Amino acid sequence: MHARKTTTKGSPDQLGKAKQVIESQLIPAAGSLPGFKGAYWLADPETGAGLAFTFYDTKQSLEDSAQAATKLRGDTTQQIGADVVSVEEYEVVADTGQKVHKDASHVRVAQFEFGPAKIEDGISMLKQFVLPNAQKLPGFVGGFWLADRASGKGVGVTLFDSKENVVATREQANKIRTEGASRIGAPIAEFKEYEVLTRAETPAGATAR
Repeated sequence: MHARKTTTKGSPDQLGKAKQVIESQLIPAAGSLPGFKGAYWLADPETGAGLAFTFYDTKQSLEDSAQAATKLRGDTTQQIGADVVSVEEYEVVADTGQKVHKDASHVRVAQFEFGPAKIEDGISMLKQFVLPNAQKLPGFVGGFWLADRASGKGVGVTLFDSKENVVATREQANKIRTEGASRIGAPIAEFKEYEVLTRAETPAGATAR
């Protein structure tokens, strides 16, 4: 499975409108794209910063959707007065199975840069150490880890059922992050936290491969 990560910058007071536009226009349009397997739209209510993760069944489907996704992205950001900061494409290299969870309300995100020489070892570390330890955190409902094998860069996303549990698990999560980075000898950036603005739920059977 593959994913597109879009970073945006908007105004906090436009988040309500953003949610309405995404749910009424963007999700129905995205859902018609071949290979689309669900999505998350995340927001920082204090700064207006946003992240979107859209999932596709294959790399080919991801690539084939690029032109339509560019238009949808432009139409949406224009309506809500937001700017697109970056668009990145990744492979889903580890996950907890189901991509989009209806119970997820808050999210912790971390960027990593293992480098091309360490990316395979890094992926193994994510699967064998980070993922099983993240699953033990109170309120954890799921997660996915994305990587670009060519650049060695990626992003990890862990999903929680409440803001309270995201806050309560900060220290534990930082210990997992620090230990994981030391095992691979490469940095994992400080976490950023977001609210789930809205989502397009994953069809049954949409798991990583």
